[in-house]
Amino acid sequence: MPGDTKFGVSDPSQRGAYMGHLVDDLKALEKMLADGRFESGITRIGAEQELCLIDYGLRPAMLGMELLKNLDDPHYTTELAKFNLEINFDPLELGGNCFAQLEHELIELLTRANKAAHKLGAKIILTGILPTIRDSDITLENLTPVPRYKVLNDALRELRGQDFSFCIRGIDELITSKATVMVEGCNTSFQVHYQIDPARFAEQFNWAQAIAAPVLACATNSPLFLGKRLWRETRIALFHQSTDDRGLPSTYREQRPRVSFGHRWERHSVVEYYQEAISRHRVLITPPMEQDALVELKEGRIPMLKALCLFNGTVYPWNRPCYGITGGKPHLRIESRFLPAGPTIVDEVANAALWVGLMHGMPDDCAGIPARLKFEEAHGNFLAAAQVGLGASIDWLDGQSIPA
Repeated sequence: MPGDTKFGVSDPSQRGAYMGHLVDDLKALEKMLADGRFESGITRIGAEQELCLIDYGLRPAMLGMELLKNLDDPHYTTELAKFNLEINFDPLELGGNCFAQLEHELIELLTRANKAAHKLGAKIILTGILPTIRDSDITLENLTPVPRYKVLNDALRELRGQDFSFCIRGIDELITSKATVMVEGCNTSFQVHYQIDPARFAEQFNWAQAIAAPVLACATNSPLFLGKRLWRETRIALFHQSTDDRGLPSTYREQRPRVSFGHRWERHSVVEYYQEAISRHRVLITPPMEQDALVELKEGRIPMLKALCLFNGTVYPWNRPCYGITGGKPHLRIESRFLPAGPTIVDEVANAALWVGLMHGMPDDCAGIPARLKFEEAHGNFLAAAQVGLGASIDWLDGQSIPA
């Protein structure tokens, strides 16, 4: 695809330059944290809506680019597959009627998208996995024609060195393989963001991990894929396997999957989190970077940390820390990525309110959650919630076992 070379994933010099920017971004982040430059005393929430486009026969409609052109609104952007789109919502200060505002914006932007889709002979649907997707839809022909998606596909495919393998067992069993990352495009989610105090990163991130299972258990809606009855939230297994760049099983111990729940409780700052992520995952995309974060900081400006944010966008933990700037001040937030899209706007806002409410109402004694719950138990809870939803049994604090 024309323009791919600018990403320079296989260009050693460009890769080296990008890694230099990545290191500088980490240094700038560490300095901003040490100098108390991050916003505090306010909590904001945000959301991203992924959606499916379908024709009037309820089959995937490959009209994403055409729909974006007709909408001509920066709130809407591309996704990996031609039959998907993403909507980015404006951040809201937590308090008052913020969830009513979120619902109103969801209704407004989804209605606008639906009207534009109808003019193309299509409509939108909110669902974690579109049940009518067929094997013939999951091909490179239906990859969105944006250079970074092809680069991402090629880089993951090259690192893996073989087809992507899928094995998911539920009522039915799915065993298959694909030569591309297009299966990733079958997953659509409703991602919720919660701004946190960087000084409390470890305790708040650990709490987000602990509550992920009970929140997911009551939000599942993706039981079908390619006609197979699999997990209550099949997205969790499907996304994990569709971006796994590890090749032979012998590499699994040394490398971490790009989609994961994590492997331990956090103990330090977000800087250490990013340092480990960079050491564990290979860089996929290396476009030229013009901004020098340390120079920007020295000259009194807040750097955008573009290299770090780009790298962070190619690693997909179910809870992901994100850096951003609002009103000229940097902030840190946690993005919950495990909630599925749909099935209705009310369901999505209710799921968001539950997760945000639990985050905001974290009990004081849960700051020490690593001493009260094994990480392996929290991970097991998450998988159980994905597999059986509200039928899951949750291993909770201090050895308790509680039905979801």
